[in-house]
Amino acid sequence: MTRPLALVELARLSDTGRVRSHNEDRSLAEPSLIAVADGMGGAQAGEVAADMAVQAISQLAAAPSADEVRSAVERANTEIRRLAEEDSDKAGMGTTMTAAMLDGGQLAVVHVGDSRAYLWRGGQLRQLTEDHSVVAELVRRGSLAPEEAEGHPHRNVITRALGAEARVKVDTVSAELEPGDVVLVCSDGLSSYVPDADIAEELGAAASLDDAARRLVERANAAGGHDNVTVVLGRVGPADEAPEGGVAATLALDAVEDRAADTAEIPVLGGTRGRSAQAAAEAPAARAPRVLEPVSRRRSRRKPLLVGVLVLAAAAAGTLAWIGSRTYTLQETDEGTVAVEHGLPWEIPGLSLSSSWQDTGVPADVAREGSPDALGGGWHGLGEAVQVASGLVWRHGLPELTPLQPPAAGAIVPAEGSVPTG
Repeated sequence: MTRPLALVELARLSDTGRVRSHNEDRSLAEPSLIAVADGMGGAQAGEVAADMAVQAISQLAAAPSADEVRSAVERANTEIRRLAEEDSDKAGMGTTMTAAMLDGGQLAVVHVGDSRAYLWRGGQLRQLTEDHSVVAELVRRGSLAPEEAEGHPHRNVITRALGAEARVKVDTVSAELEPGDVVLVCSDGLSSYVPDADIAEELGAAASLDDAARRLVERANAAGGHDNVTVVLGRVGPADEAPEGGVAATLALDAVEDRAADTAEIPVLGGTRGRSAQAAAEAPAARAPRVLEPVSRRRSRRKPLLVGVLVLAAAAAGTLAWIGSRTYTLQETDEGTVAVEHGLPWEIPGLSLSSSWQDTGVPADVAREGSPDALGGGWHGLGEAVQVASGLVWRHGLPELTPLQPPAAGAIVPAEGSVPTG
């Protein structure tokens, strides 16, 4: 008789990375369900969408089926759309969602976006999900080689997400499991910067899932840490080998919100990993506050005025910086293509208030002719800008495949392997 399988050990780690100011990834690690949601959108709305997606599946009963998770994801899509329409600060927000569970003795994965699910077995790593992205679609169509996709400028432009449309198309895939398998669910902060071969190597070299989670996040940060990175790991084993409570010691490492956390010093359950109590005790003590000293009664009237002007200038600069950090526009580059720019589209002599976030590769003159409202059409949040850019790529940027022409009526079609003569 086949012994039933379960996720007998879990580990979860999320890190802000080395570039982003806050973490828009959210994750779930439970004995019957593991998941990652990668949020996107302006005004820090990405994490709101990701939170809503994770909450929707976390509220399901224990050991949910794939159909139940799928329905919860569809409900989350509806709620994310509703909130985005009601709150202008959250317009354009969205999130990916990839959730893996044991359903009927098999691994089932419910999937929207480009967060991935992998299965590691015997040193080999297999990607279970297909990215819902422009580049992945080009690879599937045969228009782009897999090795070309790794550095393609459109690799982060997704074609499907919760919140993008009124109805979301949810994929479900399944795989047979064996004892000793490791299931990995991750955001693209890992998969976009760490090759699959390196992920497999780290999983094989790790002493535990705890160690594997840390090693994978460290690899992503060593590659530049350009994005939030989240990994959730589950080890498969006979259900009767699981300790009391249904799962082995669960590592739950989540980076503190709005902090570019150092992987080696992320707060964890029960303490701070990577920093001993002795090291913490030896840290320099905070400087004692200085006592305000009395000043002369003769005060210059110019000083309060100058201080007030400086305060107002600093407040204005801070406000502009805050708005710029959440603003994306579509502009023409010097090369004549359309790029998504991050920041305010203003020019100050000797200073630019925006930087190129991603070049779509779509010729600007083609975009003006076919989609005149897209280029320079206003300020967007990140999620809305990605939607507009994706639309440009799909309408004007994908190569057209030459259709096959049927032979003319009465034409003689040579048999396979024969050489036509004439």
